[in-house]
Amino acid sequence: MLNSWTFMAFVIVSFVLYWLIIPAGVRSLFLAAVSFFYLFAFYPREALFLLILAVAVYVAGVIIKQGRPSQRHLTLGTVIFLVTVLGYFKYASFLADTLNLILEPLAGANLSISQALVPLGISYFTFKMIHYLVDMRQGKVESHGLGDFLNYIFFFPILVSGPIERFQPFLAQSRSLRGLDINNLYAGLPRIASGLFKKMVLADSLAATAALLQQPDLAAGQYWLASLAYTFQLYFDFSGYSDMAIGISRLFGYRIMENFNWPYLARNVSDFWKRWHMSLTGWFRDYLFIPLGGSRGPLGFVIRNTLIVMAVTGLWHGAAWHFVFWGLYHAMGLIVLRLYRKFLLPRLQGHSGLLDSRPSAALSVMLTFMYVNIGWIFFACDASQSIYVLTHMFTGP
Repeated sequence: MLNSWTFMAFVIVSFVLYWLIIPAGVRSLFLAAVSFFYLFAFYPREALFLLILAVAVYVAGVIIKQGRPSQRHLTLGTVIFLVTVLGYFKYASFLADTLNLILEPLAGANLSISQALVPLGISYFTFKMIHYLVDMRQGKVESHGLGDFLNYIFFFPILVSGPIERFQPFLAQSRSLRGLDINNLYAGLPRIASGLFKKMVLADSLAATAALLQQPDLAAGQYWLASLAYTFQLYFDFSGYSDMAIGISRLFGYRIMENFNWPYLARNVSDFWKRWHMSLTGWFRDYLFIPLGGSRGPLGFVIRNTLIVMAVTGLWHGAAWHFVFWGLYHAMGLIVLRLYRKFLLPRLQGHSGLLDSRPSAALSVMLTFMYVNIGWIFFACDASQSIYVLTHMFTGP
């Protein structure tokens, strides 16, 4: 979507109108309008549904902001409603298929749920709305109008692939917009070019080799090569879209949060998640991991929280068990790292010079990369194909 000629023409026309025609006081409203109508042009029913949902969330936020005694129940009820909406559109069929696997051998049950058309970017919409409501409940959001909120929800550069921007900095930038800053062009255009290069040259050139992961009866070396191709294809594809989103946002005067920070140079799994899809990691930390208790409490409590968060992280990426397995695979990496830091690392403090050496750092990066690379196989393939590929990678010729 971001690399189509139609979208680029839309960006150019909107940019010219935004800075040369539209008065400064209504630019935020203009962006909200053009973002919505661009979505509406391709997905009219879904766009109208998301607009109604966004207005309902805004109204709930206004009531919550007033500090009425029932605000806690309203916040919780609205969040549950949003999660239910996301679950219906994205996970209803997955849940029915899973229940059929369990119940059909026992009771002959066969649940059938028609596949709903998933609104574009529903996961990102939902997470932004939940963040908005929770922060409104906690008094972290200044008063604002419906136009500001709709601009945040429908802001077209980050509509589909994020980053999951927070409302507060977005609102602050909407209110501080003045005239066109040439520095934003100097920063935005190269970032867009970088994103296009990553997506159209690097990622697309790796796609054919990465697709070999779906093939049967290949040699171990071919599967290893395919896994490495997929690892870099996924990074160049996703970080390329993020670069384009950040660059286009700069053209309109917005500095959107970064989403990647050289994740394949991470020294451990925890460091990887601080560098990969950082806006999503931050969201799960603030709105799921910490409310569950975070790292406070006994070790078993922390392990439970880690398993829950990473399983949900996997499920967020797709309604299939192999995404859950991918999340749990990373959970195991995080748990092993925590056990290492708690029990083994204190005994190695006398060798801190060796642990902090360059060879040790290089080895840590290499091991982390290989761990992440193997995990992407669960992300790319369904459960049976993942097991097949991994078996051949480690035991095949």
